[in-house]
Amino acid sequence: MSLRPRAHIHLDHIVENWKTIRSGLNNSQCAVVLKADAYGHGLERVGEALHNNGCQHFFVAYGFEGEILRKHIGPHAVIYVLNGPDRAEERIYRQYALTPVVNSSQQFQTLVDWLQTNGKLERGYALNFDTGMNRLGLPGDDAAQLSEATRGLDPDLIMSHLACADDRRHDLNAAQRDRLTTIQSFFPDIPFSFANSDGTLLGDGFHLQLARAGIGLFGGGQHALKPGIKPGLTLEAPVLQLRLAKAGETVGYGATQTLTKETLIATVAMGYGDGFPRAASNTGFAMIDDIRCPIIGRVSMDLTTIDVTQAGHLARTGVFVQFLGDRADLEEQAACAGTIGYELTTGLTSRVERLYE
Repeated sequence: MSLRPRAHIHLDHIVENWKTIRSGLNNSQCAVVLKADAYGHGLERVGEALHNNGCQHFFVAYGFEGEILRKHIGPHAVIYVLNGPDRAEERIYRQYALTPVVNSSQQFQTLVDWLQTNGKLERGYALNFDTGMNRLGLPGDDAAQLSEATRGLDPDLIMSHLACADDRRHDLNAAQRDRLTTIQSFFPDIPFSFANSDGTLLGDGFHLQLARAGIGLFGGGQHALKPGIKPGLTLEAPVLQLRLAKAGETVGYGATQTLTKETLIATVAMGYGDGFPRAASNTGFAMIDDIRCPIIGRVSMDLTTIDVTQAGHLARTGVFVQFLGDRADLEEQAACAGTIGYELTTGLTSRVERLYE
């Protein structure tokens, strides 16, 4: 038995989640966002599984991610690079038929230079407009000027990104949609992309021609509340030792937990060196079967201690306890640590063994 923590990657769940999200879209295609190693689930294997099941539009953050993905899914799909073109990467974009997303005037000039020097890109380019995020994106006020500047070299896609899609009642959602509608008037024949995973739940007015499913693929975000959505991975680790501690004793570094009664403690091979957050100290939990076992004391680099008193005979050395999965909800665990599901899955390190199912 390996003493390493392990993540079972449920490729069938991820594919079915994509199909479920896609089924909720009216007249819109459903792209997938696989940046950050497919949110920690494995870019190559997840990309292959989705492509083999019909997905034709992919988003990554960097050119090198696009290169890796292209090598595994073949020549036909469209791969957008969200962070945009860098002057030093023209070869990668051309060799691997990547589609740069242009976010600024400087990136637009880089694109123009590429086109003037070596001709059109095989898969074209996209324009990203900022409509309220104040992050990456071209100013909406430049839409008219850019529609003229790109005449004859039209973008293949125009996109924007929702800032508050996880809060359906937030006024900024409608405000961003209205701003994007104005931008659409300058590009009447170009497909638009607006909705991220949570944005697909805001209604038809946000779907447009291409939605972008990210965290929802892996059972996170608001999609975690939808019937049929399943976790993309199960994270578990073995119990290394059991210890019966007395009332009044303390647990872990800094003695942050003082026991109020006799407690059966399991020391588990999981820590922040594996990507499980130290912020879950004294707040997070693990599951043994259906028994919730609170984390007590600090999460350390390699080890976490949990209270298994209620688990009784189920708590044994060698038993694997679940930190994320069908019994340990991703977003609930993240909330316990004061973060979001994205951070838990993308933070898993190479020490966690990946098992693809």
